Amino acid sequence: MNCTAEMLRLYAVTDRAWVGRQTLPQQVEAALKGGATCVQLREKHLDDADMLAEAKTISALCRAYHVPFILNDNVPLAKLCGADGVHVGQDDLSAAEARRLLGPDKIIGVSAHNVAEAKKAFADGADYLAAGPCLPPTPRRTPT
Repeated sequence: MNCTAEMLRLYAVTDRAWVGRQTLPQQVEAALKGGATCVQLREKHLDDADMLAEAKTISALCRAYHVPFILNDNVPLAKLCGADGVHVGQDDLSAAEARRLLGPDKIIGVSAHNVAEAKKAFADGADYLAAGPCLPPTPRRTPT
């Protein structure tokens, strides 16, 4: 396994919708200063060129803070930017294919929605799993 429980203690995932007046790198650095132990660049709406540029900047920040940098979904870009690993979903490359392309020393994370997906991810070489809510969301009550 290429990751530890300590690395996963405060796993920050980017979302530029929340940056406000700051840039994404400023937000990431604030998270790193605040104790983030791993950073995943997850920007679904960037094209490959913009994602690569952002990934290189965020990767350098993470290296400066000695924190692993994970790129979401894109194994080829993870290789190009020198990411410590990649996080893939069920509609992306399998953990086995990501492992084959990135090698044995990179971190592979997988989103799993059920036990079967989790077991397959670990059998395919995943280092960690990400899971969303385990129960359906509770309907919101409107104030009366």
